[in-house]
Amino acid sequence: MSLPPGPGPSRPARRTLLGAGAAGAALFGLAACGSGGSDSDAGPGSSGTAGTKSGAKDGAKGTRTVDSAKGPIKVPAQPKRVVAINDFPMSAMFDLGQTPAGVFNAGEEYVPQRDLDRWKKIPKVSNGVGGAIEVEKVAALRPDLIIGIDVQANLPYSQLSQLAPTVLLPFSKSKAPWRDMADQTAAVLGVPTALDQLKKRYTQRVADIKQKYAAVLGRVHWDLLQGGFDEGQWWLYGAGSPIGGILADAGAQFATASKRLAVQQAVSYELVTGKLSDADAIFYYTTNDGKPANLGPKLFAQKSFQQLPATKAKHLFGSIYFLPGGYEDAIGALDDFEKALSAL
Repeated sequence: MSLPPGPGPSRPARRTLLGAGAAGAALFGLAACGSGGSDSDAGPGSSGTAGTKSGAKDGAKGTRTVDSAKGPIKVPAQPKRVVAINDFPMSAMFDLGQTPAGVFNAGEEYVPQRDLDRWKKIPKVSNGVGGAIEVEKVAALRPDLIIGIDVQANLPYSQLSQLAPTVLLPFSKSKAPWRDMADQTAAVLGVPTALDQLKKRYTQRVADIKQKYAAVLGRVHWDLLQGGFDEGQWWLYGAGSPIGGILADAGAQFATASKRLAVQQAVSYELVTGKLSDADAIFYYTTNDGKPANLGPKLFAQKSFQQLPATKAKHLFGSIYFLPGGYEDAIGALDDFEKALSAL
């Protein structure tokens, strides 16, 4: 899923949401796309969190009331057939050791090798790669719960809600979607503490990297980027982007372009030299085969990019986890960052 950068989800989607703009309603997703409203009214109210009422038992036997972007919703106490119509709840379920009954298809090249075999076996509920959610495909899976995010474009929310309780997580209000969407998915599923061990692993990895590579971290300045989807443009990421926040946690210092940028923006090829010339190293987005994602190869082939100090020094480091969907992805990004630091 892919939306153009702007104040706003990547794969209808996380790649587009995270890859395109701010961490709000205009964000981009993974590889697919997704922003905008749904086919229904806003509901009984909007909430900045989801799942915070997951412990509240409802009058109906075997149900709980959870918060969502559209207000309180009754969900099964122990859902068994959950359809994840966006990559964020899918990634969270993988982190939890659960397998969704169905998932959105953003393209297998964007799925980490860690999850690829499992992902291939799960029915896809979108119209091809990066397409719209198809109600008939969701219905065929007989879901008892559907989870998505509140910035998915043209989402048939009313129809989905007739099939099963449909919880939209408030992505548009999140500044760290990989963390917030994971926590909120766990709460909606009734297992709010199940990610605690992964949280501890993340904290420990951050501390280990900062201590072991203090000298390198003190002298190397990073720019963050990906190839984008628009001819003649690439996407620059700032210290306040999800990947910027993860690397900053580990002690990364940023070069001028990423340091000055809050989240992310589209940049013309003509500005490659002006934006990236003072970077000691560059961290970029790859597909699961290790190649630069999207239009990355075209960007890297530009003469101006070839002449960058970081390129000449062979200080270009890629990661499939550049647009993280959950805690395992964030830890994967830290692992790739450590590999980069060890080479500097």
